[in-house]
Amino acid sequence: MQLTEKKPVPTGSSRKYGFIVTLLGILVLITLSLYKGGSGTFNSIILLTVPKQPDSLCPLVKKINPIPILSSNGSLDTLNDILHSKEYRNKSLSKFQGALRIPTQIFDEMAWTLDKSDDEVTWKDLFESDERWQVFQEFHQYLKKTFPLVHEHLKLETPNKLALVYTWKGSDTSLKPILLTAHQDVVPVPPETEAKWHHPAFDAFYDEETGYVTARGVSDCKNLLIGLLEAVETLLEEGTFQPKRTIILGFGYDEESRGEGALHIHDHLIQVYGEDSILMIVDEGNDGYFVEQGLNIIAPSVGEKGYLDLSIQLNTPGGHSSIPPAHTGIGLMSLLVAQIEHAPFKPQLSGANPTLNQLYCLAEHSPTIGKSLKSDILKSHFDPGANGRIIDYISQSHVMSYLLKTSQAADIVRGGLKVNALPEVVELLVNHRIAVEDSVASTRDKIVKDILVIAREFDLGVVVDGEEIRETSIHGYFNYTSQSTLEPAPVTPTSGPVWELFGGSLLYLYEDLLKVDNGNQFVFAPALSIGNTDTKRYWDLTKHIYRYQPAVPQKNSQIHAIDEQLLFDSHLTVVAFYYYFLQVADSFREAL
Repeated sequence: MQLTEKKPVPTGSSRKYGFIVTLLGILVLITLSLYKGGSGTFNSIILLTVPKQPDSLCPLVKKINPIPILSSNGSLDTLNDILHSKEYRNKSLSKFQGALRIPTQIFDEMAWTLDKSDDEVTWKDLFESDERWQVFQEFHQYLKKTFPLVHEHLKLETPNKLALVYTWKGSDTSLKPILLTAHQDVVPVPPETEAKWHHPAFDAFYDEETGYVTARGVSDCKNLLIGLLEAVETLLEEGTFQPKRTIILGFGYDEESRGEGALHIHDHLIQVYGEDSILMIVDEGNDGYFVEQGLNIIAPSVGEKGYLDLSIQLNTPGGHSSIPPAHTGIGLMSLLVAQIEHAPFKPQLSGANPTLNQLYCLAEHSPTIGKSLKSDILKSHFDPGANGRIIDYISQSHVMSYLLKTSQAADIVRGGLKVNALPEVVELLVNHRIAVEDSVASTRDKIVKDILVIAREFDLGVVVDGEEIRETSIHGYFNYTSQSTLEPAPVTPTSGPVWELFGGSLLYLYEDLLKVDNGNQFVFAPALSIGNTDTKRYWDLTKHIYRYQPAVPQKNSQIHAIDEQLLFDSHLTVVAFYYYFLQVADSFREAL
């Protein structure tokens, strides 16, 4: 978050959903607490200590040095090869390109219903329901061919036939497993945009001069899926790492649509392990680090805004267009859209909002933040005046204002069949991303209030989710229906041993392994995702969910757009991080 006084708030780079947060400079930092031991230990790991911070609002995490573990396993050379060997790079690029060339596009209408159990469903059943599923079978076969040791040594289960769950069983069943996730599907490439790509969307073109790979899904998120499999395959090739803690890889197939794949993975894991059975989950999300106010900030999303799709149908008498009423059904619906947009959700900055803790981190650690702004931040939780000034400051940026409020977007309007006939049914579809202070119910109530304003003025009835709240008249009625709903996600704890495990490992990646040296201090801090990922299905598996991908800084990734691209070094960074992080996490012992 840019906090330079008397300047508009610029945006930065990032990736999707939790991802969009870094792309636009939207990163929400939550209060961090320094873990001081007692509830967990790291065996054979050097914790690089930082000064005690008993009064800190944003304590620094301690860097974890994995060298003792890697030295004992003979893994240091391999780690160096992943990042610097030309031979490894070429092999990795080939594997990555092969996966990108399989167009696992997911379309909203590709849902299927079969009256069979998972064990009975066949690929033929899927193909009969929709032939576009065939490409997912091709992708599964490619993974089996490309990662033979993963498929030989890990147990592969396929909930709902399409989802993939790989389990590397650990020797100590008392330790909670780690779940690492990604998704197989990519958003479609609209036919009308195909010619606008500089290289065909599924050619996976690699530019040796710039180091970028161009392809649909290259950054969202086959780089993560293939990177995870590649890290595990590399560990298996060495043969020295035998995990004590079970490692699970879970790959859904429709994250870009309904997220049913993740739901089937969730149900499978609940059946096998039960609720609160996973140590931590890491999925796609923010990537790399960003520079803000003289700080290098590593910011995984620890929460997501909620979600509400709603339909508003207006039913009015028909008739000939030669004798129209003052407002046709389309005109009345237009007035409702104007009413909704005229009354946006108000921004809030409370202790429930992670944005406040982001500001604390910047106020406490930034070497360049202005004195008055810093003072307002530190007083904003108890001083209404300071709170209002911070809200006004953040709201200077249209994009960043949505960290503080619920969004509303009238996206689809349907109505009318013939130019000389009055429309009898008009439908409006509205999408909301719900702020952490709000809920599905409060969001619905706001829209119903807007509907009632128009209904009273024009004597129209109102039905809300099947209940008549204003009597229908001869002029017609509004029919409101809640569709897709999701409450704001629970916020991951940002203190304690699991937070330190993940953050301390990432600090080593950037400070020591990638040797970032721009003169800025690194701060590990949480963020809020304004979009949603497959993690929306996993809330009851663990309290510790991170949406993040290791990466090196790059220009716009063009996610979901023409010329989607990824700096290939970022893919190797994913492989390198998980190669050593899985070994570090295996030495971690949490209190049970």
